[in-house]
Amino acid sequence: MLPLLLISTLPAFTLLLVAPASYKPWKLVRELGLVALLLARELLRHSASAAAGRKEQQGARMPPPPSRAKTPSPALAEDDADALPVLDLPELALERVLEELSPASLAAMACVCAGLRDRCSMDSLWARHVRRKWGRVLGAAARSEWEAELAARAAAATLPRPARRRGWADSLACAWPFSWIGRRWLKEDAAAARSAPAPPADTVAAWYRALECGDFWFPAQVYNREQDGHVGFLLSCYDAHLRYDRRTDTFTARYPPHGRKPAKEEEGVQWCRVRAAPLSTPAQDLHASACLEDLRPGDHFEIQWRKNKDFPYGWWYGVVGHLEPCNANEHLCRCHEDDTIMLEFKHYAAGSRWRQTTVSRKDHREKGDETDGFYGGIRKLQTEDEISTWRRFWPVDVLS
Repeated sequence: MLPLLLISTLPAFTLLLVAPASYKPWKLVRELGLVALLLARELLRHSASAAAGRKEQQGARMPPPPSRAKTPSPALAEDDADALPVLDLPELALERVLEELSPASLAAMACVCAGLRDRCSMDSLWARHVRRKWGRVLGAAARSEWEAELAARAAAATLPRPARRRGWADSLACAWPFSWIGRRWLKEDAAAARSAPAPPADTVAAWYRALECGDFWFPAQVYNREQDGHVGFLLSCYDAHLRYDRRTDTFTARYPPHGRKPAKEEEGVQWCRVRAAPLSTPAQDLHASACLEDLRPGDHFEIQWRKNKDFPYGWWYGVVGHLEPCNANEHLCRCHEDDTIMLEFKHYAAGSRWRQTTVSRKDHREKGDETDGFYGGIRKLQTEDEISTWRRFWPVDVLS
């Protein structure tokens, strides 16, 4: 039968290949050829299924080998009798069980039945997983952008879609009793058909899934951007949009344009180089410094800096130093009473033009020029965790 099918479908297959798409009469020939190929495929598949069924019937006629009956253990039988379905557990016990599940197990449990789907999609469960994995790199801006994206999707869904003219094969796919034609012609992904249904878009579970699958670019900050040998960004932190790659457990960072330079992407960004933005100040705006009166020698800080006024700000790490007349004696130092604050960047060598700068304690605004760049707002580091994070990126060699 196979040679007959091949002979019958060969002319249609030939026409399908040589028929020009721009010539309308050949469009019908193309569709008829496709229909012939699909029919041949279905007949072959069902022939193989029938042959497999005959083999199973022949195997069923053979008597099964004798087997020793196993006496069930009394303890096992008693345990099975006392076992309760999961949904019959008290609410607190069931919630406690679901809290111990991993995100993958929780998503799989949601496919069991409608009752578990509702319980496994609760925001309280998924919020724990979001905080546990993403809490250090997600800020309020990320949540705001996610909600804005949901609103944009909802608005796009309400727009009318242009009608598409259906061909013969489309009509046949809708009426054909076998599902194979519909799936293949309409290009449905078989893997997606077998996967779990996506949670509702406005749930925390949907947000977790978008982050995990890399479907959502979220705003954050990256330490030492362009780390591939670019020493010009050491001990700095710049705004970017990031997307997670679960295959490598790293991020792809997309930095905004720098002046005339286009936006740049960096792959392979490790978790330790990413943080949520500690402030809501946009990268192009000057941060209003509220800590100047409290700064003393030895305090750690971040300061905004940009090369020129067309560039966005980045945050740079430094330490408050002593003024020149001071002998750095902690009992005699009066630097905190002076109107001038000495800012030191000790990863630069002594004598470097990047080593020190001064700002006004009472009237600090953006200062600088096109040669040395522009210094902006200052943020005092309050915790040892922030300071130790910066110190982990300290360069091996002093910069000139």
